[in-house]
Amino acid sequence: MKKEEIKKEVQTVPAPKFSLEQLRENCKKLFGVTTSTFDGATYNLKGKYTVSEMKAIIDRWKNKEVR
Repeated sequence: MKKEEIKKEVQTVPAPKFSLEQLRENCKKLFGVTTSTFDGATYNLKGKYTVSEMKAIIDRWKNKEVR
């Protein structure tokens, strides 16, 4: 059997998306932030997000320059 035949096709499963309420309930464990920090970072957001998407949103918000 050739190596090419042995290789299996890997299927990627999209990361699950969660509501803001679900992410907020677990924000300390998932992102290491308080609910008040989570609320500030997600102000005016709607919809569902993956954990990695929300982590990026929180990180951007935390590093935003104060005006």
